[in-house]
Amino acid sequence: MSKDQQDRLSYAILQHFQDLISSKAVNGEAAESMAVAVQCLTEALGVDLADPEHTTKLKVDQALQDLFDKSYPARPIPTKVVATKDEEAKANDLKDEGNELMKQNKYEEAIEKYTEAIEVVPVATYYCNRAAAYSKLTQHESAVKDANDALLLDPGYSKAYARMGFAHLNMNKLAEAEDAYSNALRLDPDNQSYKDNLDAVKEKINAGPNVMSQAPGSGMPPGMPGMPGMPGGFPNLGGMDFSQILNNPAFMNMAQQFMNDPNMQTAFTQMADQSCKAEVRVQVQALQVLQVLKLWELWDLMEFPKTLTLTL
Repeated sequence: MSKDQQDRLSYAILQHFQDLISSKAVNGEAAESMAVAVQCLTEALGVDLADPEHTTKLKVDQALQDLFDKSYPARPIPTKVVATKDEEAKANDLKDEGNELMKQNKYEEAIEKYTEAIEVVPVATYYCNRAAAYSKLTQHESAVKDANDALLLDPGYSKAYARMGFAHLNMNKLAEAEDAYSNALRLDPDNQSYKDNLDAVKEKINAGPNVMSQAPGSGMPPGMPGMPGMPGGFPNLGGMDFSQILNNPAFMNMAQQFMNDPNMQTAFTQMADQSCKAEVRVQVQALQVLQVLKLWELWDLMEFPKTLTLTL
């Protein structure tokens, strides 16, 4: 953003605050506090509403509130209505049609039916069902909105919190997911599914940042599936950062020499053939290991089986 555009936006923000004060949308101590804020921002930003030159150069032809309202129109807040028996029956039939479409994996059509039901009679269940359909389509933000609307109609609806938790979890918003599942469990303390989901979220939070996470295009996978005890990748052993180690040229050169050693190839072959009497079995996909080590070029050189079953 250019300096001129920054100044125009700053002017619009200051004008918005000044309009709130002038229209008495805020009053008393709040108005005084906002007036002080305008003075402080005027000095900090170098933009002055009282300066005619700034007004000529920076003022826009639409108020900031108008621009916001056009870009983000207000969502209607669902409210309970007194419906006739015919309206209730019609809405319930539409909901049932949506449920049948869900069973057929026709999620978009199901959303349409739930929407029609909501338009007849806004009921928390209909919003919650539509949230589930949105989640099936990975439209998790919409699912959260519907779950919120369901709670506006029925604050004690535990399933709405569960839908919300599921959507937040899929967006990797772990704190929000934990809060939602906690509320669901508070309302329905005997629900085992809520307990399991809450435990899973807490476990993911306690695991901390994924040490194997890399920026897109880095060539590093987000984790190594199939490695028991190592969710999302290598464990943090004493603070060792494997992502930095594996990007170290000296280490990679040593690793290549190590893997090219005929004795090591023999050892791998023996490991594949050996078996002990222990109960723990670890399935190791050799290709995954080489991908993590960035040693794809050695794949053709390795003569050990592509899948190793190690018995400890």
